[in-house]
Amino acid sequence: HDEMNGDTFREWMEGILPLLKPNSVIVVDNASYHSVTIDKAPSSHTLKADIIKWLENKGEVINHSMVIPQLLLRVKRLKPLHKKYVIDELVKANNHTILRLPPYHCELNPIELVISLVISKEPRPDE
Repeated sequence: HDEMNGDTFREWMEGILPLLKPNSVIVVDNASYHSVTIDKAPSSHTLKADIIKWLENKGEVINHSMVIPQLLLRVKRLKPLHKKYVIDELVKANNHTILRLPPYHCELNPIELVISLVISKEPRPDE
């Protein structure tokens, strides 16, 4: 996965989407290249003015005398409501559905079954 990144995956997905049957379901895990966000939420490293701008863009009325920890509490509350992923939006725009696996449950990923089957069939060095 070292050569994979968000841009490479998006480009690959753009090429694959037209080849899929209509209304396909695409299953992805939470690899970083599947999870590039649009309009990333501010963090404690974000400038106060940028935090305020993000909140106001989400319709929040902000008292500019608020301190960063107060602003970040608002961000924390709003973040789940506004979290959008590049790949999810691309898939939806092409009339397909994306299904994200829950974190730390690789056993739910169908490719893991294939990988374990391949590994079980590989000859071992001691054989």
